[in-house]
Amino acid sequence: MTSQLASPGSRTPMARLTAATVVGNAIEFYDFNVYGTLTAVVFGRLFFSADDPVLGTFLAFTTFAVGFLARPIGGIVFGHFGDRIGRKPMLVASLLTMGIATMLMGLLPTYAQVGALAPVLLVLLRFVQGLGIGGEWGGAITLMMESAPERRRGIFGSAVQTGSGLGIMLSTGVVTLLFVLLTPEQIDAWGWRIPLLFSVVLVAVGLIIRSKIEESPAFREREAVAAPPKVPVLETLRKHWRMVLVAIGMYISVAAFGFTQGVFFVSYLVNQMQIAPATATLANLVAAAGYLLATLLGGWLSDRIGRTRAYLVGAVLILIAPFLMFGIGATGSVPLILAVMPVVGALGGVAYGAQAALFFELFPARVRYTGISLGFQIAAVLGGGLTPLIAASLTEATGTTTSVSIYLGALTALMIVCTLLAPRVIRAEARRSPAADGDASTRQLSQGSAV
Repeated sequence: MTSQLASPGSRTPMARLTAATVVGNAIEFYDFNVYGTLTAVVFGRLFFSADDPVLGTFLAFTTFAVGFLARPIGGIVFGHFGDRIGRKPMLVASLLTMGIATMLMGLLPTYAQVGALAPVLLVLLRFVQGLGIGGEWGGAITLMMESAPERRRGIFGSAVQTGSGLGIMLSTGVVTLLFVLLTPEQIDAWGWRIPLLFSVVLVAVGLIIRSKIEESPAFREREAVAAPPKVPVLETLRKHWRMVLVAIGMYISVAAFGFTQGVFFVSYLVNQMQIAPATATLANLVAAAGYLLATLLGGWLSDRIGRTRAYLVGAVLILIAPFLMFGIGATGSVPLILAVMPVVGALGGVAYGAQAALFFELFPARVRYTGISLGFQIAAVLGGGLTPLIAASLTEATGTTTSVSIYLGALTALMIVCTLLAPRVIRAEARRSPAADGDASTRQLSQGSAV
């Protein structure tokens, strides 16, 4: 995975390109998820006036969802320029957008200091965060997949996907360390700012690494023979709207489970099971470790048994994961929770690892950045951004987390149906405009080689 292999027409060795996409992706997900971790354990009481901790958590989860609402907009904006002027410039721009917003969060006054202005500023910066991460994933996957050897797209794509796991681990680890080293009073007074301000260092490292990579060879080749789409999002929605809908359905369950485990479950352990915040975030950290390893397994499987088969295996594992997670959480046994959470994380990681190469092959190069960004980010809104709120509401209404597991199971059923439909949609698009995209070689699902 880190050999010095370079694909034809590219001056960037694959080792360097892998480092640039993985590190950048990790930094963006660190920024985005450190907010989620702080939302679960701190922001409810620091940025909202509610005396009721349950209401404060609901309000904090609402601001958490705002970042997801901005992600499709970021996907459209960054995808527009990424499909027109290149992948690399947009990866640099998305990293800067995310980093600046996160740093400014670390400088915000709290509700006790400025009243209602505090949550307003928090929501505004969360929105900007969402814009930045909305352009990151699609650009990183597109650049890597367009440069990687065809037979190894799965493993190289899963390497990019590990960036999110690394970012989650880093953000969770930093917050956990703070809870170990500082008192609750120190956390509330100033400690919560540290993981946000630390983003400045990470972004500087990411910019240095990304400045050393080249544009993808596929984009340069396309640029040499054809004019770019004038408005990529309009072309995507006009010619590939069915595939956008399928992509949304394919990812929504993965996103929903990931943020149920990473955000709601942490809050559940702290607020419902009375487990110490440091222990709850540690459970999230060990789950992220299992998730990361399973991500690589998913990419490897997609190269061996095909994209859709590997993704379907991941879907079946996601069906099991929430029942196991809430089952061990309900015991309140810290040793049991810490022992089993890596398994829970691994159950959710296989599909995510297979996803990169699969999504890459859903859309032609001409609008690929925009297409995969729309599918991924809209699903992230519906699955990731809203799920902590939905999970909290279901638990409050039913008095049990079983309702949350059933909800996730319904989303996973949708994931399975859409995954089975994807090859048919590609074949239908090929029949309607067989030569329009000039990119049949990378949409292999239509030929069955990835099925």
